[in-house]
Amino acid sequence: MKRKINILLVGIFCIGLSGCYESVVRFWNGPGWDFSSEAEKKARKECFEELESIPEPQNKSPGSKEMQDWLGKVYGPAERECMKRKGF
Repeated sequence: MKRKINILLVGIFCIGLSGCYESVVRFWNGPGWDFSSEAEKKARKECFEELESIPEPQNKSPGSKEMQDWLGKVYGPAERECMKRKGF
């Protein structure tokens, strides 16, 4: 009986590892963890192009306070609104 349980546990372990392997290969070869649909990718691209016209702050360095405030108060809400209009 103990031998059957060990064989069952080894089988479950192997199936689990093969599932992890498939996920790693899909991540490495594919789009990463991005599982969004083609329609959503298209909507994001359209929104990005639409929002390029929003004026950016004077200090554009990535870690600056002005840039963080702009992203949180201007660009983020505008992007969410655009995605809502597109149905996402």
